[in-house]
Amino acid sequence: MTGRSSTLRILALIFCVAIGIDLVADSTARADIAADLARCADGRVKTTMLSTPDLAAAESACSRVLAGQIDETDRQKAVFFRGLMRFLQVVQSGMMPGVDKSGAPTFSPPKQSQLRQALADIETAIGLDGPMKGEALALRVTVNQVLGNSAQAQADIGKAIDAAPGSATPYVQRALEHERAGDVTAALTDLDHAVAIDPAAGTALSARANLLRRLGLLVRARADFAAAARLGPPFRRLALVHKSEVELRAGDLQAAYDDLLTAARATGDLPPADLAATNADLLIRAGDLALDKLKDPAAAEKHYRDAEQLAARNWGAALGLARVAEQRGDRATAIAIYKRILAATEVTPKLYERMLASFQLKQLNMPMKRGNLGGFRSAFDIGVTAGRGSPDGLKRVALVIGQGDYRRLASLPNPRRDAAVMANALADMGFDEVEIAENLDTADLRGVPAIVAEKAAQADVVLVFYAGHGVEAAGVNYLIPVDAAPESDRDLQAGALTLADITAAAAKAKRGALLIVDACRDDPFAEARAVAASRAGGSQQTGAAPLRLHSGLATMAAVAPNSVVLYSTAPGEVALDGEGLDSPFVRALLETLTTPNQPIETVVRDTAAGVIEKTKGQQKPAAYGVAPTVALLPPVVRQ
Repeated sequence: MTGRSSTLRILALIFCVAIGIDLVADSTARADIAADLARCADGRVKTTMLSTPDLAAAESACSRVLAGQIDETDRQKAVFFRGLMRFLQVVQSGMMPGVDKSGAPTFSPPKQSQLRQALADIETAIGLDGPMKGEALALRVTVNQVLGNSAQAQADIGKAIDAAPGSATPYVQRALEHERAGDVTAALTDLDHAVAIDPAAGTALSARANLLRRLGLLVRARADFAAAARLGPPFRRLALVHKSEVELRAGDLQAAYDDLLTAARATGDLPPADLAATNADLLIRAGDLALDKLKDPAAAEKHYRDAEQLAARNWGAALGLARVAEQRGDRATAIAIYKRILAATEVTPKLYERMLASFQLKQLNMPMKRGNLGGFRSAFDIGVTAGRGSPDGLKRVALVIGQGDYRRLASLPNPRRDAAVMANALADMGFDEVEIAENLDTADLRGVPAIVAEKAAQADVVLVFYAGHGVEAAGVNYLIPVDAAPESDRDLQAGALTLADITAAAAKAKRGALLIVDACRDDPFAEARAVAASRAGGSQQTGAAPLRLHSGLATMAAVAPNSVVLYSTAPGEVALDGEGLDSPFVRALLETLTTPNQPIETVVRDTAAGVIEKTKGQQKPAAYGVAPTVALLPPVVRQ
């Protein structure tokens, strides 16, 4: 058995011969324990996401081993793996998508109470003298990082390094803590050390690649993702997806497309149901790339149809097929697909894909007119019934901005779609005026405060929604035009719009204002400079990384009375763009905007709670200002 010395084996054999008849029974018991220990320490956990029944079977095998006569080494191994299997069961049960009342998928982040048994097993393994003490400490770090207990995680990392100095894992975990604190130099130092310890450490390669990507050091990031992909499961699929994103940013469109397709064909790393859904999502992304970047509608159509075969209820594939039809000038087919989506999702009116299909259908039936006010167009020009006055007599105005097609900065796939869906939802809710603007350049974006101020002064309630790039510099928050140049931070003052200016303009509303900002991403200027250097053969790809990674927006120092500013995530943090059509923030926001008569405070609170749930606690919106008592949404929905 594992951990037994040859001397003990000889003594056991002599003992068995001496007792004669008991030999077979004891040998069988030992064989059973060995078999259970093999099931308990299921090696597949290193290469695939085991199904819940497999995890439960492994946990039961561990319990049977622990109930037998075993030495301390095997006891430590069994209790460690039982804790691991219990932890994975809780995490994976939360990852299994449910469906909320809007029809959108929901996920439940683990809670401390759910992990009590797992933590008890891990602590027992830590308390035993054996070779897995370092692994047990590292697992407790992981559990606490999942729970958001940063202080407890940090306290164990040093112990894990001392217990297993030859392990790369605790250095990766410490790098994560450094990165969360914005200390790029310390994070890279730890990741470099982890890779030096084990060049085949997939977690270290992937973590370093992700950090290098955020810094814009794309050549180095691409190399690390490629190395991680070569390791196979469980790193291959995700590394290929991230490598594709790097290649897209670097302008290597064909390589980006090829990597997405390779990732979509991966098998054996997920349970069958998850495998089909994941591959369908990746095929839709490949279809989007083929349609929008490679200009190959035939390839795009094939990928969308293949995705429908894998996941018939994934409406992203149907939306893609409708876009293919639009590009081919087949208006009738596009309309038929949008109507099919609307008919099939009638019971889930809050579903993002349904709202997007509704917006696109209205555009086809009544195309948008050219912007007549600084790039803004009225949503009512696309067939949405204009407001007829709210029962409470208040005038409500919304201005929606989506910035996605940046010319020299990283493009963003979601903002334009999110803006379209937001405009559609607010118009349907009964706002008297809904104005939408997309891809505003410097002149138009700098003119937004004047337009907002004019509209707000004539309204009781105003809502401004901005999705796109936004950065903080010297404590000032800026929203970025699509023609922004990345040469220096002076470009911010010269061409960007300060968040304070638009906030002050919205505050001119008579009863209350809500400014929603989904712009909390990494500094796009830092990445663009590095990308420009790499394309020009510059040295920035091999030079030192910046000391700090500026992410997200700064805290709002002051907000005008009766106004609230809602960030999609906390100051200094990065919002998630999501794996599908929309950002988690926008999906949560939409779910609160279809309930009539909601006050601003309720919309803000419920949206924040929804984002936290959907991102398993990774993203936590922040709000500033004192909400007025006025209802943001009209008392009734007008048909």
